[in-house]
Amino acid sequence: MARIFIAIRFDEEMKDRLVALQEALRQRGVQGRYCPRHNLHMTLAFIGERYDLTAIRRAVGEVVFEPFDLSLGALGSFPTKAGVIWCGVAIPAPIQRLAAQLRQRLRAHGVNYKEAPFFPHISLVQQPSQILTDIHPPEATMHVEQVCVMKSERVDGNLVYAEI
Repeated sequence: MARIFIAIRFDEEMKDRLVALQEALRQRGVQGRYCPRHNLHMTLAFIGERYDLTAIRRAVGEVVFEPFDLSLGALGSFPTKAGVIWCGVAIPAPIQRLAAQLRQRLRAHGVNYKEAPFFPHISLVQQPSQILTDIHPPEATMHVEQVCVMKSERVDGNLVYAEI
């Protein structure tokens, strides 16, 4: 069964910059599970395997926001057992407001989602062999005008994210 989440999808130029950042990590010897280019995104709300797609679409359709520019920020990591190296954003406030409004609309429509605090980040490497966060991300900015309902499912053993 597919897992559902709501995300900001990246244009090809942003993906190019993120892949270059991943390559810089590889060149420094970081091994791990690198997020494939086609799966790079920023999750705003994770819903999971139990969902009402009609209610989700209604909630997302009610989200109104001023389009904004998203620029890459510094690298960081989550202190989980397996670890994650991620890229932050330069100005998080617009994304935080968007996520807060989205989550409020999901609640209003009775949609359950993972209620962990929102922290804007782009996962680059899961289970890294070492944590390196001293690489400066390349200059990259993308105009955000929409959010997307996404599904995550295994296809031929590979995790594939697709807009639905």
